[in-house]
Amino acid sequence: MKKSLVLFIGFVFLLSGRVLPVKKDTKLLLDEIQKLSQRIQTLTEDVTAVKKQLRIMEDKLNALSRSQADDTQNRENVVLGLQFLKEEINELKNKTAEVIDRLKSAPPAIPSPGGASGAEDVENSGIQSPENTYYTAYSDYMKKNYELAIQGFQQFLNLFSQNALADNSLYWIGECHYSQKQYEDAVNTFSRLIESYPDGDKIAAGTLKKGFALIEMGRESEGISVLKQLITQFPLSEEASLAQQKIREITQ
Repeated sequence: MKKSLVLFIGFVFLLSGRVLPVKKDTKLLLDEIQKLSQRIQTLTEDVTAVKKQLRIMEDKLNALSRSQADDTQNRENVVLGLQFLKEEINELKNKTAEVIDRLKSAPPAIPSPGGASGAEDVENSGIQSPENTYYTAYSDYMKKNYELAIQGFQQFLNLFSQNALADNSLYWIGECHYSQKQYEDAVNTFSRLIESYPDGDKIAAGTLKKGFALIEMGRESEGISVLKQLITQFPLSEEASLAQQKIREITQ
C-alpha cells in the first residue's frame, strides 16, 4: 500500500511537469533502507530469543539424559529418543543461524526484472544444500523408511564428506542397518564411524550399538569387549551405563 502511494505521488509530479531532485530521491531511498534495517534488527532480536529457548531445551535434555529408567530396553529407547530431539534442536539452530546470516548480508529489496526475488532465484537454482540433504534422509529414518534413509545419508557423505554432519550421517546409516536386524552391516558401519571420526560426538553411541550388534550376532565375547572399551572411554556417559547393564544381563 505504501509503495503504491509513493508511485502514485511520483506519477502526479511527472504529469505536472515537475521532476523530483536527485537528492530527494536519494533521501527517500535512504529512508526506505533505514526502515528495512530496523525490520532486520527486530527479526534478529526475535531469532536471538528463539536461540535462548533452544539453549533452555538443550539443558533440559541433558538433565533428562542423566536420569535413570526402569530397565535396559526403556533406557535404550530414552537414549535414542534424546538423540532424535537433539538432532531436531541442531536443525533449528542451523536454520536460525542461516536466517541471521541472510539478514546480515541481505541487500535492500530491489525488484529484479520480471519480478522474481533473490530468494526465489536461489530456491529455483537447484542447488543442493548439505542441510536439506541431511534432514531429508533423517526424516526418512524417522518414518522408518530405512532404505531411503541409507541412500540419503550415503548421498550426503558422497557430496559433503567434510561437513560437520558427516559422522552423524554415518551413525544413522548404522542405526538403519541395526533397526532392520542387518547386524553385520551395522557392525561394519559403526566400525567405520569409530575409525573415521574418533573425535566425533557419535562415538559413544556408535560403540554401544556396535557392541549390541555383535551380541545379537552371537559374538558375545567380542560384544562385551567393545562395551567394556566404551565404559573405559566414556565412564560417565549414559551409553556406558547401558553397556554395564547389558554386560550384567549376559554374565548373570
